[in-house]
Amino acid sequence: MSPKRFAQIGGSTMLALGLAAFIPALSRTAEEAELPPLKVDASYGQFLGIFPLNIFNKAALVLFGAAGILASRSESETPALVYARTVAFSMAPLAILGAIPRTQTLFGYWPLFGAEVSTHGAFAALGAYAGFRDTLAKTSDVIRSDLIQRQDDERLLAARG
Repeated sequence: MSPKRFAQIGGSTMLALGLAAFIPALSRTAEEAELPPLKVDASYGQFLGIFPLNIFNKAALVLFGAAGILASRSESETPALVYARTVAFSMAPLAILGAIPRTQTLFGYWPLFGAEVSTHGAFAALGAYAGFRDTLAKTSDVIRSDLIQRQDDERLLAARG
């Protein structure tokens, strides 16, 4: 997947989910869902009965979504590449923090547990793939050509000796 395609699809998905998450009818309250208490419980609930979200999650989804869409519309590939890498480096730590019981609410401010762990992990993995695929391919080509050059050098030395 190209960085632009990731920015377009990822950004649209995040923006749509972020905006939909503000619709009260699509979420169960924290009490109904039996979610752990938070220090920031504004707009706190379980979106679609799956995702524990509060105002921070929802705002982040909208911001990441809008940024992705803007990055995908640039003529240059660079904004989409930066977006994909930013998603990877932002979402991976959130997935890890959500998997650790002591940090799964980010100290009471941001729900990172439940389906949030796998969702952050998936976005991180896709962002890393889109953001670093070409870099890794170029690096492996350089390493491969270096190995071939060394083998050729060794053959020449062996033929001379």
